Amino acid sequence: MSVPDRRPSRSDLGPVTREYVKAMGWRSVNMHTHISLVHSYVYVEVPKAGCGTMKATLGGLEAARKGPGLVRRVQEAPHNRINATPFVKPFQLPPDLLEETLASSSFRRFTVVRDPATRVLSSYLDKIVQGLRQSESIAVTLGISASEITFEQFLDVIDEQPSREQDPHWRRQADHLGWGIIDYIAAIHLEHLDSSWVQVADLTGIPDLRETFYCKNSTGASAKIEEYFTPELRTKVARIYQGDYLAFGY
Repeated sequence: MSVPDRRPSRSDLGPVTREYVKAMGWRSVNMHTHISLVHSYVYVEVPKAGCGTMKATLGGLEAARKGPGLVRRVQEAPHNRINATPFVKPFQLPPDLLEETLASSSFRRFTVVRDPATRVLSSYLDKIVQGLRQSESIAVTLGISASEITFEQFLDVIDEQPSREQDPHWRRQADHLGWGIIDYIAAIHLEHLDSSWVQVADLTGIPDLRETFYCKNSTGASAKIEEYFTPELRTKVARIYQGDYLAFGY
């Protein structure tokens, strides 16, 4: 049986949703937007900015409404968007309700962001150095194997890419989030997340959240800044991610 393409027409979407989808694409909006209709919040993840911790923590609490089995699956595989997500995703909502989640004051929208320099280095150490799937397009562009890609070469390639064409793990955060399109209540700095759980509890309306912390996975990028960054590469990153530095106060 053939199944028709049922993706909504852009003209059917509300103005905020339409602009966000136009900027980042329907796939990205669906992958990175996590909606709680029960608690009236929207968490938009930034890959390589604590998203595993956030999805395990928030997702575990959302999953608790169904039982310990789903909680366990969420905590063990927070990045599994198919089998383990307890969140409502944009494609599951009619356009008017989706627009309400992204635009109305009835929902609290927030995210976690990261210093662009440590984030892009973390992406390189995680995805490129280990030769994961995300390294393939970089290797093809450079005409070398993933194991040969230097940090400088990696930056040279992504410097030429528009945000929408960048892999989400190193995409410019302000563009990825639809900053200026979506009205966010908060953009918490990952560097301050350990001391921000009371704020996250307020944003989600889940008082006991402050006691919950399930997932930490680190590439150690913060400790390797001096090893990988020359003054020239710092300048390059500041230019590539100028919008992030301005938007988020880094």
